[in-house]
Amino acid sequence: MDIDPRLKEAQKQLPATSGVYLFLDARDYPLYIGKSVNLKSRVASYLRVNTQGMEERIQRMVHEAKTLRHVVTETELLALLLEDSLIKKYLPIYNIKQKQFRDYRYVKLSADKFPRLVSIKVPENDSGPIYGPFRDKFFVERLEQIFARYLGFRTCTDANPTVSCIELDLGKCLGPCVIDEVHETYDRMSQAVVQFLEGQDPGVVSLIEDEMNESIAALRFEHAKRLREDLIFCDAFFNRQRFNHRFRVEHLTVKAQRKGQACYKFENGALREVLLRDGRICKVGEQLDLFDLSVVKEDDPRFLLDRANLVYNWLAKNQRDVEYEFLGQDGSDSAASFK
Repeated sequence: MDIDPRLKEAQKQLPATSGVYLFLDARDYPLYIGKSVNLKSRVASYLRVNTQGMEERIQRMVHEAKTLRHVVTETELLALLLEDSLIKKYLPIYNIKQKQFRDYRYVKLSADKFPRLVSIKVPENDSGPIYGPFRDKFFVERLEQIFARYLGFRTCTDANPTVSCIELDLGKCLGPCVIDEVHETYDRMSQAVVQFLEGQDPGVVSLIEDEMNESIAALRFEHAKRLREDLIFCDAFFNRQRFNHRFRVEHLTVKAQRKGQACYKFENGALREVLLRDGRICKVGEQLDLFDLSVVKEDDPRFLLDRANLVYNWLAKNQRDVEYEFLGQDGSDSAASFK
């Protein structure tokens, strides 16, 4: 594989610290953006002579790259935030993440007589609450299965169905289109779906647990295993949805458990202030230019979801070293933790 000698020379100058690296083409436009806790070591892995095991996509990228740039960050989280912002700003062709970003889905409840879940690619001028974004259509399909299985929420696509279908026969729909007596119950289930999407358990967990215990008692272990998978999915969904919602509308403070570690302050999803390891306080737009990049596309809900997931995953990974709390819009503090 041919590698431009300028890449090799630039790699020698890299520090063994956290930061973001950018492989650029002949026009100085990013082909690929990545982050690492050790820039020198990470970039060296792209420029090795033996390419066995390296993705063909990455081999092509290195072959096309002409120059290399980097930004040193004080912490790993800052590297993650900067990488995320730069990828969304430049949409490099060799970054898989930007393709995933474009495939997000939103959902809403239809305005039909008997509401159903509607998947939306790009929400524009939609009336009523919109939930998400979620990572792809398959995740939305999983939600539909959960709602049908435990709440009897319909999955048919007709705006106003008038005939019975197999879902009713299988017990996966209450059948409001043909059974007048369940209309009130279906209204309650519609509200339960809204609760679920907002990260609040409307009683689904207890339904799954009861059915799982019955299956185990009846020695139906395969069925119990599937129920446990649903239980894990719901629990993880609730935790993440609550965090994502609060991250976007409240103030989040991340504190270190030990001295000498960085602390962070977010407001409505935007990074506003960092207390660095040496006691320096950096605010957006003052000392470090990279913080300006951290507020790119703040009005895009897909961008904020990605950032919320990024911070959530980082907190979960580092939960022994950090703690966090939300400050609500009413000024009330609310400590939070991972289960």
